[in-house]
Amino acid sequence: MNQKEFYAIFKVMAEYYQAKPSDALMEIYWQAFQNWSLEEFKRACNLIMQTRVYPSLPKIPEITEMIYGKPEDQAALAYETLVKAMKQIGPWENVMFEDGAIARAVEAMGGWEQINQWTVDEWKFRKKDFEQLYLANLRAGRTEPVTLYGAFDRINGANGQQGFNKPILITREMRIICGGEVKQMEKKEREALSLVKRQDENKLMA
Repeated sequence: MNQKEFYAIFKVMAEYYQAKPSDALMEIYWQAFQNWSLEEFKRACNLIMQTRVYPSLPKIPEITEMIYGKPEDQAALAYETLVKAMKQIGPWENVMFEDGAIARAVEAMGGWEQINQWTVDEWKFRKKDFEQLYLANLRAGRTEPVTLYGAFDRINGANGQQGFNKPILITREMRIICGGEVKQMEKKEREALSLVKRQDENKLMA
């Protein structure tokens, strides 16, 4: 969503609540929602106007809760998104979460490669840690999308070729967007494993 699209929707909602927000106040709202998609923001505002009975302009948390629920619900949804990404992508590819609070929680827990190595039993204990880190980043406003690097980039980095793999995008709606098919990912994984094996053999021969 760009700023022009945001203002068009926000002004309609403000008019509905007979509010005349200042430019400074609208800028505060824009900063809070600039990473949302147009569809998300439009849907949240429509739901607010259909269900909210209070006459004042809705606060930022109210609009957010229309789509993502309360913070605890958001943390649970973020964990579900993370688990889906780990299952479908794995540790090899670079990933970018549209909800940057997920990525920053992952970074604090050791990185994308590291968390993919944990077992189901380990995650039973680490799930709460993730949700707490996620909420801390969410409250701090650290939600800009960032890239988490996988094993391919680590291996390529050792050969001076880091940064060539474009990240796979995981949206807030838990859609996974990438150019390649699963078969292509499996092929790249086999190639990477073969490269690691050759590097190990070279070390032994040296």
